Amino acid sequence: MTRSTTETWGSVTRALHWLSAVLVLGILAHGWWMTHLAPRDGRLWQYGTHGLIAVYFGMLLALRLVWRLSETTPHQPATSAGWEKLAAHAGHIGLYLLMIGMVVSGYMLWSSFPARFDAVRGVPFDYTLFGVFKLPAMHVAADRGVSKYWENLHELLSHGLQILVVVHIAAAIWHHRVKGDSVLTRMTRG
Repeated sequence: MTRSTTETWGSVTRALHWLSAVLVLGILAHGWWMTHLAPRDGRLWQYGTHGLIAVYFGMLLALRLVWRLSETTPHQPATSAGWEKLAAHAGHIGLYLLMIGMVVSGYMLWSSFPARFDAVRGVPFDYTLFGVFKLPAMHVAADRGVSKYWENLHELLSHGLQILVVVHIAAAIWHHRVKGDSVLTRMTRG
């Protein structure tokens, strides 16, 4: 079953969810690693790789949003209280907003990043999607102040996303282990 019903998520939605989950966790982990543990002389390459993966994630996120808006949403279990339904809805909106915010702030950070304008180092800061389309930058010159603004916003959004991801996972486990309802299984098995 590729499409979702009022009872369960369809296979396409499940695949997009789990692919997004792996990418979000990987991008968050890589972002922390590259800013805290990566050797200084290799960080520029890490930033470039991180950004390129995030660009492709942004494209997946756009596809996921279009698909999600065209889908039926399964009903919450009958055992769910009103506050649980509201919290689930708000949590999902929050996850989407934070993911979009991360992609946009990361794109703007890349666009204004001073090293992107350093042709001497040859750092990987000009992105070509699928080897064909060159990603346009919003900033045409290096600006450390603007770059720092986007960096701070990107970091703040990443902390918010990390917290909401942990809450999302904890809620899914709570539904499965404590409440014993189908919230987790309909996203794993359909």
